[in-house]
Amino acid sequence: MNNEKNLPRAGSLLVVGLGLGALADWLLYGQQLGLGWTLFLGALPLALLILLRHNGIRPAWASLGPLLGGYAFFAVMLSVRSSEFVTALNATACVFLLALLARFALPGQLRELRLGELLGVPFSLLGATLHRAAPSVAEVAKTLQSAEKRRSAGPLVRGLLLSLPVLIVLVPLLASADAIFASYVTEITHWLRPERWEEQAGRVFYVLLITWLTVGGLTMALTSRRLSASPKAPEELPLGFVEAMTVLSSVALVFGAFLSIQLTYLFGGAARVLSVPGLTYAEYARRGFAELVTVAVLTLALILGLQALTRRTGKQASGFSGLSTVIVLETLVLLSSAWNRMAAYESAYGATQTRLHVDVFILWLGVALLWLIVTLWSRPWSPRFAIGALVCALGFAASLNLLNPDAYVVRRNAQRWEKTGKLDTDALYDLSEDANAELRRLCQKLPEGEQRRKLQGWIGPHQRPLGTWQSWHAARSAQ
Repeated sequence: MNNEKNLPRAGSLLVVGLGLGALADWLLYGQQLGLGWTLFLGALPLALLILLRHNGIRPAWASLGPLLGGYAFFAVMLSVRSSEFVTALNATACVFLLALLARFALPGQLRELRLGELLGVPFSLLGATLHRAAPSVAEVAKTLQSAEKRRSAGPLVRGLLLSLPVLIVLVPLLASADAIFASYVTEITHWLRPERWEEQAGRVFYVLLITWLTVGGLTMALTSRRLSASPKAPEELPLGFVEAMTVLSSVALVFGAFLSIQLTYLFGGAARVLSVPGLTYAEYARRGFAELVTVAVLTLALILGLQALTRRTGKQASGFSGLSTVIVLETLVLLSSAWNRMAAYESAYGATQTRLHVDVFILWLGVALLWLIVTLWSRPWSPRFAIGALVCALGFAASLNLLNPDAYVVRRNAQRWEKTGKLDTDALYDLSEDANAELRRLCQKLPEGEQRRKLQGWIGPHQRPLGTWQSWHAARSAQ
């Protein structure tokens, strides 16, 4: 492709990038996380669609549509949920989905994405934003430096210079004739004062930085190609069938022994805790919960690793899948035990953000393990575990958004207080503005006293409306 054909793309990329940079300055600079971020994140895929249409390129809607839907959900939730953990999940989901949008807007093939490629896509986007803008910027700069462009720009520059003395005379006269016009002139001249030059230079740099990054990301999206890497042939894989089955057999035997010997302990719940001298609920949960969840995650990684590295054909493939399935089922039993331990802990001490996050994580980890069984036995779906893992990860984040963990924690603790008269107010003080509505309901139920006064004192500062519409946030602005 020659330079003349490249110029429209380079020029339009730079114009769109500058527009996004100016938009970021307007929506994000000096603002809190809120509506401005949602609008800016929404503008990024819109800019991509405009460029695709401008260049006559038809995107792969089969991959682009679902990604856009998920991306829009998490971008909106950034200005709805205030919990730090949920906000971090929403931001991470937006980055991952934005990277997938850039990678698969044209070639599609999202179903063929492998786990290693999935984890590497955000880093590919980061690399693209850092260096892929350079060719477009260089191409536009080269064009502007041409003799023809300099000759066409000359009259415009001379016209601007001649306009300056005219405006210097007319603008003050018009400002003195109308107070509203004078206020606009004062605002503009305020930006030009020497004491504001350092701030203005910083904002210009901010706009140029966003321009550079967005041009690089859009360039990646407009130049992505189909995945060409094919899986290795079975004979090229480094690990033999016997070695892999030995590892899986040892794990299956250990899990089986653990479950058979300690079945009563694993599912004994409160009765088991009370029957062991000196064993508290906290020890009961901590002694096994974290370890069991860790074992489940490591088992998932082990089976995926062996699946990718082991040579197997025919009946060997069935044997591998069968033994792996046994281990996955044992792991699901371990997850059930972890769930039971956390339920006992919550029953004794009440709900917290972390405990709810863990409960939801266990559920989605269980779904991922069930999906692994499907990929082990289905040849068409065998290479597509990554898509299921992505759905589970996004499902975990989406579930927390829909549950509103902070409000849920207040409801659970309020129910516990109504039954037992116990209320851990210290746990409630760690919640975000997402809990305001539920905390107000709880305050209305609490009798007059220190607990009620403290909660009312916490709610007040967390429901003040924000100063600018760009910083508007549903949780922080709710009354």
